[in-house]
Formats: sequence, structure tokens, C-alpha cells
Amino acid sequence: MDLFQGTIDYFSEQYFKLKTNSSYAQKYKMPGDVYAIGDYIISIPRDDGDSRYPYGKGGFNFWAYTSGYMHCNEGLFSPFLKANEGKEPKIAFFAGFPDDSENYQVISLLPVPFIENNSGKKVERYTVFTRSCTYYVTETDDMKFAVRVFVDEANRMFFSVLIRNSTAQNRQLFVSAYLNPFLSHNINENDENKWFREIRYIEDCNEYEKDGYEKDRLGSFIIKVNEDLDRTTSVSNIGVVLRNIQPDQNSRLTRHQETTSRYQYVGGSRSSLHTPVALKSGSFGTPRHICTFTETGIIGDILHLDTGRHGQVRYELSLDFLKHCSDDTGAAELLEKRIPGEKLDTKIEQSEMQEKENGGLLSCRVGETVEGPVKDTVFNTFFEHLKKQVEFCSLIKGYVQLFEGSLIGIRDVFQAIEGLIFWKPAAAREKMLEALGFISPDGRCPRQYTLPVREGTAPKMDLRPFIDQGVWVISTITTYLKFTNDFEFLNEKCGYYEIVDEKKSLVKKSSIQDSVLEHLLKIMNYLLSNRDFEGTGCIRALYGDWNDALDGLGVSSDPEKEYGTGVSVMASLQVYQNLQEMLEMLDKIDSSRYSSQITSYKAALRALENVLQKYAIVTGDNGEKRIVHGWGDKRSYIVGGFNDPDGKSRVGLTSNAFWILSKMYELDPGIKDTILDAFNKLDSKYGYKTFDPFFGSDAQGVGRIKKLPPGTAENGAAYIHASAFAVMALFRIGCSGEAWQQLFKLLPFTHEKISCSPFVMPNSYGYNAEKQIDGQSMQDWQTGSSNVVLKTLIKYVFGLEPQFGGVWIQPAKGLPFEEFNFQITVKGCRVNILYRKSGSGNRKYAVNGNNREGIHDEIMMLKKLWISDSELETKSLKIYVED
Repeated sequence: MDLFQGTIDYFSEQYFKLKTNSSYAQKYKMPGDVYAIGDYIISIPRDDGDSRYPYGKGGFNFWAYTSGYMHCNEGLFSPFLKANEGKEPKIAFFAGFPDDSENYQVISLLPVPFIENNSGKKVERYTVFTRSCTYYVTETDDMKFAVRVFVDEANRMFFSVLIRNSTAQNRQLFVSAYLNPFLSHNINENDENKWFREIRYIEDCNEYEKDGYEKDRLGSFIIKVNEDLDRTTSVSNIGVVLRNIQPDQNSRLTRHQETTSRYQYVGGSRSSLHTPVALKSGSFGTPRHICTFTETGIIGDILHLDTGRHGQVRYELSLDFLKHCSDDTGAAELLEKRIPGEKLDTKIEQSEMQEKENGGLLSCRVGETVEGPVKDTVFNTFFEHLKKQVEFCSLIKGYVQLFEGSLIGIRDVFQAIEGLIFWKPAAAREKMLEALGFISPDGRCPRQYTLPVREGTAPKMDLRPFIDQGVWVISTITTYLKFTNDFEFLNEKCGYYEIVDEKKSLVKKSSIQDSVLEHLLKIMNYLLSNRDFEGTGCIRALYGDWNDALDGLGVSSDPEKEYGTGVSVMASLQVYQNLQEMLEMLDKIDSSRYSSQITSYKAALRALENVLQKYAIVTGDNGEKRIVHGWGDKRSYIVGGFNDPDGKSRVGLTSNAFWILSKMYELDPGIKDTILDAFNKLDSKYGYKTFDPFFGSDAQGVGRIKKLPPGTAENGAAYIHASAFAVMALFRIGCSGEAWQQLFKLLPFTHEKISCSPFVMPNSYGYNAEKQIDGQSMQDWQTGSSNVVLKTLIKYVFGLEPQFGGVWIQPAKGLPFEEFNFQITVKGCRVNILYRKSGSGNRKYAVNGNNREGIHDEIMMLKKLWISDSELETKSLKIYVED
């Protein structure tokens, strides 16, 4: 039995066990008809949403959906474009069975396209996501099919089809593959694409001919797409689809046909894959082996098979491509890269092992759940996929959503990188160096950037000055230094991009290069230069802050000025945190050399403390205090106060959370009740809302947030990214009971239903009864909620917080699990934290078998343990924690 067959048999056994054993199913069940079993996910197609998983390396994203939709891109280059839901997929596989007439009953081997089943066969479908590949399984009463999709380290795509006769009788049928590749730098398809694309089928030989099985040989397809890089440079993108077929001794390929014509495959310009005419007849008629200019070229075939008693056939396709070829010689190179199925199985097995090994660099297994809605089996699987999500968000190359504005966000990528640091610091280091090279010489960070298409061309950037971009850069690099002690990173050289025309978003490569540390100093100075020196002294909002939808605060009342003195309290608190981080960093590396910066930053720190306490806290008529979100130009109106621009008393979430996270809270812990009262007012079915009440259409000056439907995204919904900031803040001030309650609400697998992938973080949970929105989310995977939840788990649940000079060990109080085993490598030392709940009521620590006394933290209200850098010089530390 080969590995592919054995894997499908195992998944089939698990699927039917889930269907027939309710207690077993309940143990692993997630919402959305999804089951998390060990390292893999079984997902059953549904009509109220979809789950998906990304594959690929180096920013190449191949998306596989439970529904069977697939698409992929690397930046602006898409080998396969995305098809909107309900539309004809770009990748499809079919089987056909002869009926009583001369036609065939056709079933799709993927959940899409939907073809009405008139065969009388009972069809079971399920999708399995592993960390290396996706399996689409279709089972009937007499046949079993599986389509496996795998992307290797070179981003070559492999489609393996398993066809098995489940009976002791002979079966005749056909299988068919349909691929509609794009291989262009674009975000959508237009009428011109077919003019510059050619697909050609060629007869060629494979290993079967050499072994005497000439009848089983299958030809290949060559794709050529022409693109103009500029007025004088034209290049071609070349793709090759190779195919193998491997019948067992009881089966054989009786005949086959190939076509490059979409019209021929589906039945003309008025038909589609939902009604594939050629498959109904089992033939293309006279096949068309070259297609260009007049219609869309595709890769299509029909392979007729005889399968004997329990016979089996494997059918393999691969798509490899080369970009920007100057001639046609690239195809010859790609045609030599055929991989037999058995070697491919081994390659996938090695990939799975490598994924597990990489995952082991940061691992946690929790024991039995003692309270709360989180099952230990599901949580352990979720933690692994959460890491995958954070890595995906860290290493993107832009255009994940395939629209013009889907670039690489400075803020987004640095927040994600701060999570990636904990198990892949080298990859995080490389990405940080990339991103730092796109800031301006004055320390201003663009909101978003793209990688240049080729050397010498200017990247596309979003230059809108969202004030908070740089704050995440400083915080992330500080975390990196604390976690790795890699201070040489500060000496690495990076360039800049100068702004040529801000309105047109035009930039040019600067001749200036200097160190990472100089970049940080310039970012810090840029942030400080944007204080409201005319009035409050807080940080001006400019175009906006982290909350993109609330982009009206920075608008100037003076028509001669683009930006006024409107303030973001959240950004002011983050700059306050940055000043602490820069002071720590400079003191660590060379306090005498940077004495002038240290003096300046200390003065700015004291100034921000004073103005935030003076202006950010307002008092109502009844004496109630509130930390506001910000205010408009010249403090003409306040947002998150007692009388907002729409006349409503409103509470905001992020300023309260960052009052704690920035350590402003520690100056006066007496504000705790004010913050907790705000959190309570924001509580909802799905966690803390970003604002309450929502902004209606009559809210003046606040920006586009009022255009969002009430109860969605940032406008009065549980926008999980913000909610997770608050959860982290609750752990920070010792409110672990409240933190657990809110964390349970945020985790996607604790709800009855969900509109996207329940095994990774979504970006929001909407709620609006009038509009029949109840828990739906805008999207999953590409969302900052993932990194905040991961960092909360690492720092405040499992309890490892790196510092200059050592690390704090501080597992949360009130853990819902009996025990956990957490492993991580810090500053070259393998640290293993083993926690056990004994009920003693007094926390105890032991390091490598030696009892240690913890230190009580008055803010976190728990006993934590300090591990110094000198202790981390040992190869490993085993730290026992008992409550």
C-alpha cells in the first residue's frame, strides 16, 4: 500500500467515526462542521461559509478552500486567479460513469463546481487540511476518489488523483482534469488576457514508455503568457503541466483525449463547468491542441479507465512556472522536472516532518480542561494553526486580498513579526530588515509598501500618514532584542525611500544608508515631532491611527492645512511606551554615547505623562471619569467622552487597554475601576466591542466609521484585534478571571457557528439583529487578532516575558487546564515550563529540580520568577510551576 492510499484510508476511517460516534465527534468538534484531530483538520463543505488554508514559501500563497475553490499568488503575480463564490472554479476534477444511454453521469471530485447528482449514487464529501497539503475526498457506494493538492519548497503545484474501485466487479469510468491558469501580474482577468496567452498540448514520453508501457504515456501542456514590463521590454511567463498515470495490475488506461479549448471542454461560450457538455458525452470530439487569441486557453483531458476488482489508479499533474523569460527555452527546462508519485509521497512525508520540527521550536500541550468552554484537544490543535497564521501574516508579499490597496502594511507586518520572533527569529529578522528599507529618511513610515517588480523600479506605496506606523516598529524590535540578545542587528545597514510626490504616492530610492539603530532614532524623533505643540502636547492623529475607520480626527478646520491638531490617545500612549523602550535600549547598548538622546527622551516621557493625565481623562457631570479615544482639531470635539459629536455618551476600548499596556496605569493604579467600568460597558455576546454605542450617520468629523453598518467591524462590534488588546491588559493588572471570560469569547471555536475558518482567528464578530448579523466575520487568516492572541498566550497565559537581562516566568492565575507543557528557545536556551494545578493555593517554583522563591508583582497580583541571562547560558532549563 502506498503512502497516499494509506493516508486516505486513515482519513476515511476518521470521517466515518465522526459521523457514527457522537461522543468521539464532540471531543474534536469546532463550529462550521469542522473537526480538529491532532495535526489535521477535517472540514465538511457547508453553505453558510467556508474554511481555507494557505500553502507555499517566501510569500507565495496557494489557498485551498473546503469548498474546493483554489487560487494562488505571489504579490501581484497569480498562477491561478481567484474565482468569486458561485462562479466557475479555475481548478476542477471530475469523474464520469456510463449510464444506460451512450452518455455519462458526471460527478465533481471537488465540492465545486456544483453539478446536480442524477446518478443515484450516494456521495460523501469531506476536505482534510494538513500543514503540508489538502485532501479532497469523494466517496460513493462503489468508488473512492481523492484529490491531493501539494505545493513544494519551490512553489511548484502538484495535484494527485486517487481512483479506487471499492467493489469486486470491474468498473469503467473516466476521470478528467481542468486547469485554467493565469500566470500574469494582475489582480483580475480582462478581455486582453486571452490575446497574449497561448496553451499548447504536446505529445511526449515519460517513464512508462521506457518500461514498455507506451499505451499509458501522457503528453504535457505548455503555457506562454506575454507581458510588457515597459515600452521597450517584453517578456514571457512560461508554465508547464506534466502528467503521469499509474494503473495497478488490475486496471488500465483504455484511451485518453486532451484539449486546450475552454469552449470545447464546457460546450461553448454560453456554457460553464457547471454544465460540462464534453464530459456528458465522454469526448471532446476532434480535440484542439493549441489555443490562443480567440478564446481562453485551458488544460483539459479525459482519461478513460478500466478498474478491475478493487483496482486502483493514480493520476498525477504538476504545474511549474518561470517568470520573465526572454525566450522560449524555459519550457525545455521545466519539461525535465517530472516526479513519480512514490517520490512525491516521500516528499510530502518529509514536508510534514519538517513542519512538525519547525512547530516544535515553540510548542504547548495543555492537559484536561477543568472549566470553561475550551476543550484541551481542540485548543492544542488551534495553537499550532495559530502559529501558522502569525507566520503567514509576517511573511506576506502583498496583494493577499487581490485588490489595489492590498499591499504590505508596516503596522500589520511588524505586529505579526513580534509574534513570529518567539519561534522563528531569523525569519523575523530578515523581514524587519526588508520593511525598514521602505521608510523615509525623516523616520516617517509608509502605511503600506510593495516589493519592486524588478530592480530599478519604484515600489507602490500607500503614503497616507497614519501616525501609529512607527510605534509598532520600535516595540517589535525591542521585543526581538530582549528575546535574542542579537544586538548586532542594530548595526545592520538599511536604505530609505524618499517621497517625490506625496499626492501621487511617488517615491525614489534614497542614496542614504545607515544602521537599524539610526532608523529607530529617526522613527522616534518623527513621532515626537508630531506632538500638538500648539495645544495639548499629545500625539497628533494626522490621517488616523490603528483604528483605520476612525480617520476623521486629524482633519484640520483650517482649509489651508491638511492636518490639524486632533489627537489619538492610543497613539500617544504607544509613543509613551516607545520612549521607555528606547531609553532601555540605549542604556543597554551605550548610555554615554547616547546621553543627549536619553536626556531628550526622558523629558518627552515626563511631558507625555503630564499631558495625558491632564487631557485624556475627562469627568462627567456625575463625577464619573473616562479615558477618551481622542479629540478633533483644537479639541473642538471629543470621541469616547460624555458628549461626542453625535451628542452621545460613548466608551472606547483601545485607549483604556493601552493605558495599561503602556504602563501609564502604574503611575496611578487607582484608575483601575474607571478602566474596568469601561470594559464592562463594552461587553457583549462576542467579547468587548471597540465602541459603544456605535457611530450613526449623524456623527460628524469622525470619518468613515459611520458608514459601516452598526455592529460590524470597528463600529460597535467585537473587533477581535482590539478586544485582544483588552484581554492582554486584564492579565497585566491581575484580573485573570475577567481575562479568561473574554478570551473564551474571542476564540473562534467556542461559538455555535462561524462564517470562516474556525481553527484560526477571524478579524471580528458582527452583531446586528435588524440586519440579521450574528457572529459573522469579514475575513480570517490575514488579521492582526492572531498575533495579539498568540502573544497573550505566550506572555500572560503560559507566562514567558523576555526582558533585557533575563526573562520573567509568570503563568496566569485561574488556568482552565489541569496542566500544561510549554517549550521555547530563548537566547539560545531551551526553556521548558511545566505547570500543574495541585490546589495548594500557594505558587511554587523549581528550576532544574531546585526550589526557587518567586517575587510578588503588585500590578499583576501574582508571584513570578526571574531567570537571568547568566542562567540562560545553560543549554536547557526545566521550570516547574505549581499552584
